[in-house]
Amino acid sequence: MLNEQSVIDRIERAQTERPHCDCGRMTTTVYREGAIWLECAVVTEPVGGRARRLWTVVTDPGHVHAKVVDVPAPQEFAA
Repeated sequence: MLNEQSVIDRIERAQTERPHCDCGRMTTTVYREGAIWLECAVVTEPVGGRARRLWTVVTDPGHVHAKVVDVPAPQEFAA
């Protein structure tokens, strides 16, 4: 079972191991669907509109998009 510190450690380790995407942009951590993900910043950049960003990510599979850790609900954290 994960505790808060182990979740934080996994997030920090992921950012340290992969601070940049292969395209050269920074990677960022985001919470989505009960998990923390490490993603290329191109996903959140406001360049060219939302449709263009999504098209860029879909057509260029080289961008980072990796699950770091599932985040349990607060009552599931170990003491």
